[in-house]
Amino acid sequence: MSELDVFAFIGTNRTIFSTYFLSGVLMPLSVVIIAYLFRNFSTIVRGGAMVSALIGVVMLAFFTTAAQNAFFMQLTMLSTMAADGAEVAASFIKAAELPIGETINPPGWMLALSLVQVIINLVLTVYVFLFAQWDKG
Repeated sequence: MSELDVFAFIGTNRTIFSTYFLSGVLMPLSVVIIAYLFRNFSTIVRGGAMVSALIGVVMLAFFTTAAQNAFFMQLTMLSTMAADGAEVAASFIKAAELPIGETINPPGWMLALSLVQVIINLVLTVYVFLFAQWDKG
């Protein structure tokens, strides 16, 4: 494994997490903005937009789970490469204090946190589209 391979790995890692962050921030923000813009439409139109947003929340959950799993698969691959004698991979894994030559799985709290976020986003999406009182008065 060359230094260039490590930089490619790091670039992929950063891409996964930056996409994960942007999706996790932009999706909820978009839902609130769209719900606000649709606040004066009929319940049927707001309901249709809500269903679309709910589908987006579920798809985002699948996407972020896939990105999370891809990251840990890459760490496992790097750990395997370190066990096979790649010095650069070994120094990278040692610096991160990860086991060499073992499968690296995401911690359980990460899955639980993702599940809680999805549930909150689903409930809030229904609320902002159907029940939020946008106008004070």
